Amino acid sequence: MEAVPGALGTSASLALRLGQTVFSAASLLFMCLDVEFYSYTSFSYLVTVMGLVTPWSVSLALVDAYSVFVKGLPRQPRVLLVVIVGDWVCYKAYYAYHHHGVIPYHNLM
Repeated sequence: MEAVPGALGTSASLALRLGQTVFSAASLLFMCLDVEFYSYTSFSYLVTVMGLVTPWSVSLALVDAYSVFVKGLPRQPRVLLVVIVGDWVCYKAYYAYHHHGVIPYHNLM
């Protein structure tokens, strides 16, 4: 069976997960540099979600690195299930932000 480019345990997957880790950490850093974001409900939610996505990205990058360098656990059903469910939860949490406008707290009252 041929390996699909970007599948768990391939070097392409490791590169993609490392990129995801770097960009999620950078976006979280730049969002937290602005201290006035707490006045926006939706932006606070986005920072919270990115705070959850960054450790998830790091953990998946570690799993991919282990799979690439040690050649272990490439496609075990439980590992794939955890990755699929975790990515789905991160996707739902991140894109739930886009359904809310950036609304200042003082406009809600």
